[in-house]
Amino acid sequence: MLITRAPIRDQVYRHILEQVDRGDLPAGSRVRDTALAVVLGVSRTPVREALLRLAGDGVLDAEAGRGFRVRRLDRAEIGEVGAMLGALEPLALELSSEILPERLARLEAVAERLERTRGDALRCIDLDDEWHRILLEGCPNQRLLRLIATLRQIPRRYLHAYLREAGRVSLSTIHHSRVLQALRRGERATAAELLRRRWQRGVKEMESWIP
Repeated sequence: MLITRAPIRDQVYRHILEQVDRGDLPAGSRVRDTALAVVLGVSRTPVREALLRLAGDGVLDAEAGRGFRVRRLDRAEIGEVGAMLGALEPLALELSSEILPERLARLEAVAERLERTRGDALRCIDLDDEWHRILLEGCPNQRLLRLIATLRQIPRRYLHAYLREAGRVSLSTIHHSRVLQALRRGERATAAELLRRRWQRGVKEMESWIP
């Protein structure tokens, strides 16, 4: 792990999350703070803080006296989280301030980068997260945005595992284009409905894939 100026606990959090997303820490595997601290060359305290945060985010399960374990993929979980995001993201968009041309240009630029990205499913997922963050950044309800950001961590490993098993290393940008077209026409309600439907379809796809 490359140590940067960001707080160590945040770097450790991101490192573990990437390991889970990529499948390097598969569902059901045990995660111990002592071993991670040695591997990463940091003290146990930031590792413990990162693990507790990941447990709070629903990525890990805390087991009393036994450390942590990567949560197994669960059809009910992705259904519940997908339903929440399918309601909360459209709400955040509807509450947002006017989406000015500058933000539309940024959204289009990220969508273009996503379209060009091949061979790295996790990078595609990161770009999709960035696109949605920019889309909703005009929402004045910061508590709502924090909740959405936390919830979006959960589907990441589902999506990466789904893409990996399907042999896909890219994401379609058709959804992004349709949302942008609606926003350019000033049809925010239409864009919000497109977000809602995309979550509904995506959840059904992953629910049918999980055994």
